[in-house]
Amino acid sequence: MMQEDNRMDNKEFSALLPQANEQLSRGVFLTAGGEIWNPMTIGWAQFGVVWARPVVTVMVRKSRYTYSLMEKTDVFTVSFPRAKEMGKELAFCGVRSGRDVNKEKEANLTRLAPRAGGAEAVAGCGIVMECRIVQKQLLDLNTFDPEFREKYYGSNQALPDGDPHVLYVGEVLAAYEL
Repeated sequence: MMQEDNRMDNKEFSALLPQANEQLSRGVFLTAGGEIWNPMTIGWAQFGVVWARPVVTVMVRKSRYTYSLMEKTDVFTVSFPRAKEMGKELAFCGVRSGRDVNKEKEANLTRLAPRAGGAEAVAGCGIVMECRIVQKQLLDLNTFDPEFREKYYGSNQALPDGDPHVLYVGEVLAAYEL
């Protein structure tokens, strides 16, 4: 349900969060791009209300192919498979790069047209959240707690910038169950 100003209703969005959070630990699909469509498996995200709007925050490393697609568009979509479904597809999209393979073809995935202007979703999922990027921020590794920096970026310190994540805050345009 949309509010009068065409914003997603916070209560309706919040009702989907328990199921979305539960699936996140098993992996979900992040999609960006248009003609070039690249589902990426993610296990980190935040959901909430910021600036009086429902938002999803995702993190993508600069080295990832999805990063280049996120930078070319202002939308992304997060697709949440139902519990115990699409495990092989999530695993494939979590270890293979769209630079090297066509994930849609190789993982036998189907695109689902967006309802509210987000990126195409992964068909067969239980929940879809279409988002518009309203803020992005390159994470500064020097501001991390040393324990976290070593655990999540330690092996990348030899790279010129340490391969940090970019934090994308997306206003939820639509969130729905299928």
